[in-house]
Amino acid sequence: MRVLIVDDEKLKRMTLETQLQDAGHEVAAADDAEAALELLVRFAPDVMLADIRMPAMDGLELLARTKEEMPETTVIMMTAYGSIDTAVEAMRRGAYDYLAKPFSGDELLVKLDRLGEYLREKKENAILRQELSARPGFHEMIGKSEAMRAVFETLDMVADNESTVLLCGETGTGKEMAAKALHARGSRKDGPLVKVSCASLNEELLESELFGHEKGAFTGATRQKRGRFELADGGTIFLDDIDDIPLSLQVKILRVLQEKEFERVGGEETLSVDVRVVAATKQDLAELIARNRFREDLYYRVSVIPIVVPPLRERPTDIIPLARHFVLKHDRSRKMSGDPLPPDVCRVLLDYPWPGNVRELENAIEHAVAFATSPQFSLADLPESILDPTQKDGADLEGGPLLSGTVSLPDALAAMERRLLQRAQRKYSGNQAKMARSLGIPKSTLRDKLIKFGLLGD
Repeated sequence: MRVLIVDDEKLKRMTLETQLQDAGHEVAAADDAEAALELLVRFAPDVMLADIRMPAMDGLELLARTKEEMPETTVIMMTAYGSIDTAVEAMRRGAYDYLAKPFSGDELLVKLDRLGEYLREKKENAILRQELSARPGFHEMIGKSEAMRAVFETLDMVADNESTVLLCGETGTGKEMAAKALHARGSRKDGPLVKVSCASLNEELLESELFGHEKGAFTGATRQKRGRFELADGGTIFLDDIDDIPLSLQVKILRVLQEKEFERVGGEETLSVDVRVVAATKQDLAELIARNRFREDLYYRVSVIPIVVPPLRERPTDIIPLARHFVLKHDRSRKMSGDPLPPDVCRVLLDYPWPGNVRELENAIEHAVAFATSPQFSLADLPESILDPTQKDGADLEGGPLLSGTVSLPDALAAMERRLLQRAQRKYSGNQAKMARSLGIPKSTLRDKLIKFGLLGD
């Protein structure tokens, strides 16, 4: 780390310079603020360690000039015990921290170590935000396929519209992300966005969750509770899985959509709300209407603007950009570098049908990040459930060994054996004693097999 020391006390300045250089830091020193300002441009320090009390220009003025001329430089103030209030004021004006004199070299080095971690994390987060902002998509949604571009265009077109939107699509396709994008891009973005999962509650609890209840309305109602419609006033309410709302409750939903009013459970007061409704369904509502499981009048009310979010298998050009996005999201330690997706891994990702859609892909990438031991993924890092059964080294233990007709039984058995060894390695972090016990073989046999498959030391 590049450190600039600014202190008019020569002995203190020299002592700090020696301590920091011995700790491996690159150091420059100045005896007053004017000299420090000259060094700012030439030395470009990561951190300035500045005394508050100095002749001519004091530390607070130096802090202000530094923030103006070199805002990326972090400033730590040094102050005598009696000037702590001034140090606190310096932090209010933008200083990172302060040290109260006298302080030890160890105290300074610990503070710089913590600062280094903070700066690295800040830099990584900035890089992540830049990379994410460059991703093809809309708001936080990722996609470059024609199908998703059409979705993004529609979302952008209707974001400011007050009409009800019905998001249609399979589970995991990103309907909730679409609802968030609508809210964030719309005129109600400063209001609340309230989500209700209509599939997770029974009828009584769902009614209370949506509309609230009065104290004593039912057993356990010990106090008045505001419902989600009430909480969403002035903003947006997202009714996820609206296809799971019981028929008896659908008429009350219809009333809120039409009249913008309702009563709490057990209450008599009619409440009015101003909300935009975004609903999502994983089932075809027209089919539910035909089976008398969904009200036709409610269908017409919620589907004023229908938007279909396509399944991932119908937009394969989005798979790799999404995968890279999820690597950035879940690789917090930044152990992956360059392009973490080699061709064989990309091939598996592209060949898999993704029945769980984007959500399943994210889970798969998070799993791979957790198990990866190198800057690039290998097939062994992917969940077994998505590995292509035609890939020899990716035999699926649950689906059986390779049965394509082009692979011999010995090869298939060897692939399965290797996979079991890799699973044990991951589970027990390479501890051979535990691996041998879990596989039911002697440790010497385990070692021979690890050598055979090139897994020793992985």
